[in-house]
Amino acid sequence: MTAPELTDDEREAAYLLGEELIPPQGDDLSADQAGVSAEFLDRVLTLRPDLVSPFRELLQRSRDHDPRAFCDHLMAAEPARFQLLTFVLAGAYLMSPRVRTRLNYRGQIGEPQDGEPQPEYAESGLLRAVRQRGPSYRPTPD
Repeated sequence: MTAPELTDDEREAAYLLGEELIPPQGDDLSADQAGVSAEFLDRVLTLRPDLVSPFRELLQRSRDHDPRAFCDHLMAAEPARFQLLTFVLAGAYLMSPRVRTRLNYRGQIGEPQDGEPQPEYAESGLLRAVRQRGPSYRPTPD
């Protein structure tokens, strides 16, 4: 996959919004210190090409507004758009190795399987109550 080419203006807008939403706090890194607009934003948008266009639209809309006022407006008046903005920026933030190290987050770790039956799937396991209940469904409305 190819990273979308963000313009300098778009990167600047992402920088301003990122610093507003993820400022430095104590020992925690800000969005800029984590490299959100410089590097990791590209990774998020490469992995989620469906978010490129709506994210760019938000960046464009934010250009003529104070970042705090813009975020406050989105949160109050357009919560789905605010969620998109924070999803992209927070996702980029959490991709930073420096942030992951500070959070002591190694990512998802697979659990080795030895081929033995899992207790929750055994006859006397956690699914026993579900099996005893039997199939159930809700009729769909007309």
